[in-house]
Amino acid sequence: MLVIVSLSKLDNNRIEIGIARPQHDTKRMLEFNSTNEIQQVLSTFGINTETIDSHLKLLTQMGANEYLKFPPMDVPQHSLLPLGFRL
Repeated sequence: MLVIVSLSKLDNNRIEIGIARPQHDTKRMLEFNSTNEIQQVLSTFGINTETIDSHLKLLTQMGANEYLKFPPMDVPQHSLLPLGFRL
């Protein structure tokens, strides 16, 4: 399934991962407590460690509720569902 993955730092120091389908209104957001959780989820989507680390570094420099998007990627639906991303 083609999806756009985004990250956002929230006011409560949690990080939110968003999954959206291009040209659809469907978007699912989940919050996580630690960067380790974020790294595990993003690596499940097939994003390499260097890209994850660079996005997390940029995220620390951004304000709360600003979104940092990854390029559109193909993520199998069976990888999204167990994590709670139902689109």
